[in-house]
Amino acid sequence: MNAQQARRAGLGVTTLGAVAGAIVLAAPQAGAWPSDIAVSGTSHNVGCSYTVTATIAVDRLTSVKFTDNGTELTGSPVSPSLLSGTVTISWTPTTAGNHTLVATQDFLTKSVDVQVSPASSFGSFGCGLNGLLPSLS
Repeated sequence: MNAQQARRAGLGVTTLGAVAGAIVLAAPQAGAWPSDIAVSGTSHNVGCSYTVTATIAVDRLTSVKFTDNGTELTGSPVSPSLLSGTVTISWTPTTAGNHTLVATQDFLTKSVDVQVSPASSFGSFGCGLNGLLPSLS
């Protein structure tokens, strides 16, 4: 094999390696982006703040939009953490009843339904009592 043939062979191997690397990096894109969404707390009341957390399985570069019954949450969209693969936002429901919280990224969504009770009879202090004294709220 002469020098020119060796260079071509080396270029071919380098190209093959680059293509294989690109395929490996792109392969996870087939999965779902938001893989889970959760809301802090065990019971939820009007006027209390909760943390909504979406787990991002693949795309940690594109921001995530959060909505509550179709209305975008204040502070949304949010950029995911490159290290943890999660994104969080604060949510304070203003009405009682069923709320559908949705995390959307790259047109893919994950949702969770949350039942919100009226404001605690203890006011904002009652927010800290959620789950501790459910019969009093």
